[in-house]
Amino acid sequence: MLRNYLTIALRNLLKNKVFTLINILGVAIGMAGCLLILQYVRYELSFDRFHEEADRIYRIQYNTYQNGQQTVACAAAVPAVGPAMKNNFPEVQEYARFFPISGVMTYLQPDGTPLAFREKKMQIATPSALSMFNFPLLQGDAATALDGINKVVLSESAAKRYFGEAEPMGKTLLGSWQDVGPFIVTGVMRDVPANSHIKFDFLLSYETLNKLTDNESETAWGWYDFNTYILLDKKADPQDFQAKWDQWLAKNRKEEWEKYNYSQAFLLQPLTDIHLYSNLLQESQPEEQGNGEAVYFLLLIAGFILLIAWINYVNLSTAKSIERANEVGVRKAVGAQKKQLMGQFIFEATLVNFLAALLAVWLVVFTLPYLGTLTGRTLTLALLVQPGFWVILLILFLAGAFLSGLYPALMLSAYKPITVLRGKLHTSSGGIRLRKSLVIFQFGTSVALMAGTLVVFNQISYMMRQPLGVDITQTLVLKGPDVTDSLYTDSFNTFKTEMLRNTAISSITSSTNVPGDEIFWTNGIKRISGGPESRITIYNVGIDEDYVPSFGLKLVAGRNFSASFRTDTAAVLLNEAATRILAYTTPEEAIQQEVSLGGDTMKIIGVLANYHQMSLKQLQAPMVFRWIPAASNFYALKISTTQPSETLAQIQQEWHEFFPGNPFEYFFLDAFFNRQYQSDRLFGHVFTLFSGLAIFVACLGLFGLASFTTLQRTKEIGVRKVLGASVRSIVALLSQEFLQLILVASLLAIPLAYWVMDRWLAVYPFRIDLSWWFFALPLLLVLLIAMLTVGYQTIKAALANPVKSLRYE
Repeated sequence: MLRNYLTIALRNLLKNKVFTLINILGVAIGMAGCLLILQYVRYELSFDRFHEEADRIYRIQYNTYQNGQQTVACAAAVPAVGPAMKNNFPEVQEYARFFPISGVMTYLQPDGTPLAFREKKMQIATPSALSMFNFPLLQGDAATALDGINKVVLSESAAKRYFGEAEPMGKTLLGSWQDVGPFIVTGVMRDVPANSHIKFDFLLSYETLNKLTDNESETAWGWYDFNTYILLDKKADPQDFQAKWDQWLAKNRKEEWEKYNYSQAFLLQPLTDIHLYSNLLQESQPEEQGNGEAVYFLLLIAGFILLIAWINYVNLSTAKSIERANEVGVRKAVGAQKKQLMGQFIFEATLVNFLAALLAVWLVVFTLPYLGTLTGRTLTLALLVQPGFWVILLILFLAGAFLSGLYPALMLSAYKPITVLRGKLHTSSGGIRLRKSLVIFQFGTSVALMAGTLVVFNQISYMMRQPLGVDITQTLVLKGPDVTDSLYTDSFNTFKTEMLRNTAISSITSSTNVPGDEIFWTNGIKRISGGPESRITIYNVGIDEDYVPSFGLKLVAGRNFSASFRTDTAAVLLNEAATRILAYTTPEEAIQQEVSLGGDTMKIIGVLANYHQMSLKQLQAPMVFRWIPAASNFYALKISTTQPSETLAQIQQEWHEFFPGNPFEYFFLDAFFNRQYQSDRLFGHVFTLFSGLAIFVACLGLFGLASFTTLQRTKEIGVRKVLGASVRSIVALLSQEFLQLILVASLLAIPLAYWVMDRWLAVYPFRIDLSWWFFALPLLLVLLIAMLTVGYQTIKAALANPVKSLRYE
């Protein structure tokens, strides 16, 4: 029986090569697109799930409120919260803290030569970090590796970077921080997996920080720079614990809150939700944060691609049903049963899906590395050897064979032999309506996806080209020196003078932050007289007197800092947002007024126009600028675009002369600022790629359907030509049905697309308006694609000699 099925199936597929190719290619592209998206989604959903207790680990989100308004929503909490939870609630089994830092690490090699690297992925961590989380040690004892002062655990790659193939255990590393002795290597661990939101190459013992801060890093309730995680008991209910904790907090912190007119909240964030659903201040890797909505949106596209491919198969199979009616009639007349005929047609669908699955696997193997590059994710061919990939492929294959083969099999096997053999079979109205409905779905989806692509790219383009209020062009930023001494200020001033002697450098300024760098330095600010009664959280930036002119910031009132005014050490600049929250009616009113800032009394000497310190995905925050003439975090240089490599080499030479022992690290500010849009750009690229695939598969099906429809009407075309019909009128006649279906599809899809994209844009504080052309252009493009697809077949048929189609009539 199976051999018979296979023989007939192969004969039928080879007889209709074009339609077979369209079916196999369409289903293969659908499967491949779906598999690629599922691999990407699987990777995004895998973040932090490699920890054995991942479902019981929660990060503590820290919120503050003033006058009923939320002022801070932060991924880092205060250090006191972990011990408070563990000591007062049996539901909390353990807590762990991570305190992110950066700096220069130096290894004195056996020959006395220093080997130094600036390390950005460093965490000061409690010993519990190695027991709560699955970061396995290759060397050392997890129970004692971080217990004590001046101990360090290295990643495998960091150990090789400093020590090569030599034994790292017991070696010492010197940090660039004052009053900190050498660190002893007490452990080497596997590199942190790429799908971890906690990234580090160095874990430094937490007791080292406690010693430096006189234990404030253990007990403080106001210093929120500590990523804190708790492990709940297996029987604990997170919501019940949250309610109990809120009651305890309100009772024990009430006096403090009333004194300073503010309140705090510490919320449980599931570990496995952080990558996709958290967008807080002080995220550990903000540029790598995922987007949960985008991930599930891509899943929806994956479903659409596959559905469109299966719809193509159903459409073409049912459209060709009349051709196979005689076959069904004869087989029924000689005794074939309905279930045997259904088996035959489902077997044919299975064969098509099997061949498509083979082609899909090849497409995935070929394109997966490119998708990994496009998305910036670790998508390697190693994913293909995991059982999950083949399980998904098997499910898609079986579902495709059944769903795409069931309806054609039911319809074809239901033909009555007497009707078929008398030649009285006609296409049913139900079958025609189904095909029309499926075409409407295909092209409605295509129009919606095109409109979505336009909106996504225009929003990203809008954010990237909007005036920032700050000049970040032609700006080279140097990471300031970490290894300094008491002569740093003199060294910097001399370095600054030497830089300005270079004709390719027009200005240099030092600061604690540059545009695009998240500000962690916050204080409470309050007017000395008048204004709001409570302190308001404000972001601090330390700058020198050249910062404002170098970055082209606009003074709307008052003056800039000046080295000739000694009193400027007790003066500040505010931005317009800060004057508003302090209830000054105009910027001019704020000038020469005094404010209390973190316990210091400061005089406002100038007000700057608002500018975008961070991307347009965030509101412009209130900021205060302090005069710190020799800030050592960043040096920003405005350089000429002519011969930048020579200029860079000269700067590097001077750097090593003035700041020996400090690695020379730099970046261009425009690229650094725009990295904030990286996830949006990647989403736009992926969205466009798979939307294009869906549209291509839909057009493939339309081409096949148009070809078959034209073939069925060959004799009609011949008769019309004999009666004098023009080629133009015949093309219009054959095209109008498809064009009508596309118009109906667009009318249904456009309102839905508008609603979905309006919701997507709602998360952006600075967003585009949904213009009519976002939806009109996709309609015109789909009409054009349809005309080209259908037009080729119809023009070919209209130009054919009618004698050939009517010679046997």
